[in-house]
Amino acid sequence: MADNIDLLIVGAGPAGLGAAVAAGSCGLDAAVVDEYASVGGQIFRNIQLPCIEKILDERTLGIGRKLVEDFEKSGVKFYPNTSVWGMENTTVFCKSPDEVKKISASKIIYATGGYERPVPFKGWTLPGVYTAGAAEMLFRSAGELPSGKEPVVLCGNGPLLMALAVHLTEHGVPIRAWLDTGKFSSKLFASVHMGRVFQDMPYFKHGMHLALEIIKAKVPIITGVSAVEACGSGFVEKVVYTKNGKRYELAASALIRHEGIIPRIQIPSALDMKLEWDSLQRYWYPKTDAFGRTSLNHVYIAGDNAFVHGGESAIWKGYVCGYAAAWDLGVVPDNEIKVKSEEFYRKMQLLCRARDYLRYVFAPNPQVFDIPDDTIVCRCECVTAGEIRQAAREGFTNPREVKIATRAGMGPCQGRSCGTALAEIIAQTTGMNAEQVGILKCRQPFSPVTLAEYCALHA
Repeated sequence: MADNIDLLIVGAGPAGLGAAVAAGSCGLDAAVVDEYASVGGQIFRNIQLPCIEKILDERTLGIGRKLVEDFEKSGVKFYPNTSVWGMENTTVFCKSPDEVKKISASKIIYATGGYERPVPFKGWTLPGVYTAGAAEMLFRSAGELPSGKEPVVLCGNGPLLMALAVHLTEHGVPIRAWLDTGKFSSKLFASVHMGRVFQDMPYFKHGMHLALEIIKAKVPIITGVSAVEACGSGFVEKVVYTKNGKRYELAASALIRHEGIIPRIQIPSALDMKLEWDSLQRYWYPKTDAFGRTSLNHVYIAGDNAFVHGGESAIWKGYVCGYAAAWDLGVVPDNEIKVKSEEFYRKMQLLCRARDYLRYVFAPNPQVFDIPDDTIVCRCECVTAGEIRQAAREGFTNPREVKIATRAGMGPCQGRSCGTALAEIIAQTTGMNAEQVGILKCRQPFSPVTLAEYCALHA
C-alpha cells in the first residue's frame, strides 16, 4: 500500500465506490480501504454472486453491478479487510490481518455509511433477536433467513422492513405480524410531502411493488404498538407488546426490529468535525457543503455517513465528492471538473429531494426509548435504563456526565450501540430535548487496537 497518495477513501459501499470512480477518471492516485473482504457495502454486498439475483430486484442489481464494474475499471486500488482506527492531520492509521500501516493522503473521504438506530428493549440481548440489516446479511452470506417452528415477528418503523418482509415471504418464511411502532401523526403529516417521491418514478414504482407484495402475502400489520419485549428461555419463544393499554403475546421463533437508519458519526465526532441536529429524524450528522466538504479542510464525507438518503443517492453523492476532491487538489481544470460533475450533481439533488419524503413517513417515535428500568441499555458495561435515569435525576444531564457516573458508553464500542438511547433517556428524564442533551463524544482509536499494533506505528 502506498505511503503517500492523492486521495484515500474509507469505505467501499455505494458512496465510496462512486467517489473512487470519479477520482480515477480524473487521474488521481487513489485507494479505497474497507473492513470487509469485498466491495459493495451493506446494499451491494456480494452483488456479483448468482444467489443475490434471488434477493435484489432487477433494477437494483443493474445499478450495483455497473457500479462495481466501473470501479474495477477505474484503476483505483482496493485494500480489503482493512479497518481505520486513527488519524492525525492527513495521516490515517489502519490495520489488516497481515499488517498495520500509516497512509498519508492529501485528501481523505469518509464514506462509512449509516447504521440501524439501536433501540434497547426487554429481551434485546436474547438469541433470536435481529436487526433488519443483520437478517439480510445472514441471507446474503449464508443463504439462510431466520426461521423455526414458529413464524417470525417484524417490529419497528423504517423502510428496510418493507424489503425484508417481501424477501421473507418470497422464501417461505412465515411472518406472524408486523408491529408498527411509528406514529400515525407522522405518516399523516408526510402526505403533504408525497409529491417529492414522484420525482423518481422508478423508485416510486419499486416502493409500490413492495407494498403490493406485502398486501398480497396478507402480512398482518398492527399499528400503535409500544412496550415490545422478546421473551424466552435461552432463545426467542414469544413477543409481547402493548396496544391501547392491553398486553398481547405472539409465538415466534425470531424478532426482527428496525427503527430507521442514522449516520455513523463516531469518526466525525472523534475528529471534532462540526455536527448538526436533524429534529425530524432525531440524529446528529456532520455539517458538509453540497460537495461533501467538512469543517476540516482536507476531509470529506460522502453518502449516508453525512445525511441519510439511501443507497442509490449515495452513489451520486460519492461521485460529486470525488470530483470535489480532484477540484480542490487542482489536478484538473475547473471547467473540465464542472462538466464532469454536473450530471452527477443533478442526479444527486433529484434523488435527495425524492428520498426526503421517507424522512417524514418514517420519522422515529421517541417513545420507543420509554423502556423499563431493568432493561440493559449499555451492553458492554451492563448499565440499565434505571441507572441512567437515576444519574440524570441526580444532576448528570449530558451523556459525558452520565458516562462517568454509570460507565454507560465506556465499553469497546464507545457508545455506538447505546449512545443514542443514552441521550434520549436523559432527555426524557430531565425534560430537555435531545439536541440540548448532546452526544456521547467518541475518542480515538475509532475501533479497538492492540498495544503491539499501536507501538508498531509509533516506534
